[in-house]
Amino acid sequence: MLPEIDRFNKWLRRRSPHASTAIHYTSDLQLFFAWAKKPPNAITLREVDAFIEHCQQAGHRIATVNRRLAALRAFYHFLEVEHDDAPPNPVIPRRHFIRQGQRLPRDVEDANLERLFAVITEPRDRAMFLLMLRCGLRVGEVRNLTLQDLYLQPTPGSLPRLWLHGKGNAHRVVYLSAQPLAALKKWLAVRPNVGDQSVFLNRFGGRLTVTGIQDRLAHYCRQAEVWITCHQFRHTFGRHLTEARVPVTSIQRLLGHAWLRTTEIYLHVSDPQVQADYEAAMKQVVQRLALDGGAA
Repeated sequence: MLPEIDRFNKWLRRRSPHASTAIHYTSDLQLFFAWAKKPPNAITLREVDAFIEHCQQAGHRIATVNRRLAALRAFYHFLEVEHDDAPPNPVIPRRHFIRQGQRLPRDVEDANLERLFAVITEPRDRAMFLLMLRCGLRVGEVRNLTLQDLYLQPTPGSLPRLWLHGKGNAHRVVYLSAQPLAALKKWLAVRPNVGDQSVFLNRFGGRLTVTGIQDRLAHYCRQAEVWITCHQFRHTFGRHLTEARVPVTSIQRLLGHAWLRTTEIYLHVSDPQVQADYEAAMKQVVQRLALDGGAA
């Protein structure tokens, strides 16, 4: 690893110790400089142009390419802070970042959820994935949960809740309904009594990693013959709330979105009012013009 990247990694960890940004950005930078075969002070916008073409030819997703560009731009910003004679930032947003249209969240069909949870019987894993599905937790938020973040015996009139260290080190509170609460209590009843305060432990008694959580989900997906990602649980939580006609501002707070427009994309996936309007309109249209003579 280049010494500049190592210092950048430590800087990111100091700024956001709970975030995974340092891991991803460091990996992206190592990949870029291994490809470029040049030191940081020899990189120009032409190398960035060529790297984008390289990534596109390799079939990388737009979001992946843009994240690597963001890592590179942040790295050179760090060098500017660290040294007065730092090289100029070679990443120019208006030139390099790739535009992408609005992507709708990919949720999971309820039938596939039933197949998956039918094979998840281990208390720890069932609790983890129900927190994602019923409370909208990100995989990193599940990993970061500690015993001090649990409020399972609230005052009368209040719901059990979790205190989360979310994306961007933002904190938020999420509530526990009966199903995830029961699963969490079942896991805590058999959780090893070790010094680590993490809620979810690996077989060595330490904090379970994001990769470990993803591997467990992949294991169950193979058994159930479905393919579901951790983040799709969160998207499905958003859809379920929308279908239950929860106000979009409440969904925003439960998901921890900074901007309402981020939450509004779930209305495009499953808006009960739009569905009702469409169904009513089609009944009228078919009455006037059935085409095949069949029923609506």
